[in-house]
Amino acid sequence: MGEQTRATLMETETRESPAVAARLVTKATARLRELGEQLRVLSPRYALAAGRGSSDAAALLAKYLFEARLGLPTVSAAPSIRSIYGRQLNIEKALVLAISQSGRSPDLVEFCRSATGTDVLRVGMINDETSPLAEIMDAFLPLEAGPEKSVAATKSCIAAMTLVFGLVAHWRNDPVMIAAFERAPDVLAGGLGEDWAAAEAFLAGDGPIYVIGRGPGLAVAAEAALKLKETNGLHAEAVSAAEVRHGPFALVGPTLRIIIFAQRDAAFEGLRKLADDLEKLGCPVLFISSDASRAWTAIKPDDEPVLELLAMLARFYLLANASALKRGRSPDHPPMLTKITETR
Repeated sequence: MGEQTRATLMETETRESPAVAARLVTKATARLRELGEQLRVLSPRYALAAGRGSSDAAALLAKYLFEARLGLPTVSAAPSIRSIYGRQLNIEKALVLAISQSGRSPDLVEFCRSATGTDVLRVGMINDETSPLAEIMDAFLPLEAGPEKSVAATKSCIAAMTLVFGLVAHWRNDPVMIAAFERAPDVLAGGLGEDWAAAEAFLAGDGPIYVIGRGPGLAVAAEAALKLKETNGLHAEAVSAAEVRHGPFALVGPTLRIIIFAQRDAAFEGLRKLADDLEKLGCPVLFISSDASRAWTAIKPDDEPVLELLAMLARFYLLANASALKRGRSPDHPPMLTKITETR
């Protein structure tokens, strides 16, 4: 395939994702079981999820899974409320979930340090076990991703999303979801083995791109749009399928490319209909799904829609990597970006 012309750190680390997921299944299961029992006893009334960059996409996945699978209202935390505006939030009977590759962003650390109250449980999903964030959380789950050297985070984001899914599975004490968590390594490996060479030309050129998803697919769309900005220098915007027919529809036409992540759940038919409508209006559409009859960029079907999304994302990383190289850009060292961004 054209995507194997050069091995970057981004490609190498993406291909490590199945092994990372396997380590999570082996090493995190006992702790996830304990946390699941603890959370069932606590029975929080709501959750706050926080992260920056790719970790924010994983936090968005947590929002959708907490709400759709647990019925738990979940909001995206704004660390600047504490670090910039100096306000202390009134939190009680809540879960605070912080996700970070480095665990060193000062605003996230300060927010979590101050996020205390009656029956508040602070859970960190962090790759660096020695980080300041890991030290202050009530419970800590390592991402088990190992060193990640490319500025474009891949395996750590897949790890965080996999771990979020595992947490929900054990919180529900759901045998079907737990089994899905345990097969995540195989699903990711299968996704990485798919041939998407026919899609490589889609990312050529410099026009804008909408990356569309719905439900948990919006979290993957947000991460994919971020990767296109980082690695390809493209203006890519994540848009919910529920919102695209509002203001964003004003830009629809031949100059706007569309990428749709379509997992097979209750949102699938709407996403497929949206793809058809956008194509009729002249938009080039890259439809990513397990429906091989509709997509150039198919992955194997799985009974768990979130695993389909994780396989799509892992394979999309390789597509973005290949496109960056064709542009003469290094996905490992994008201009003006660093591996650790210390937001204050």
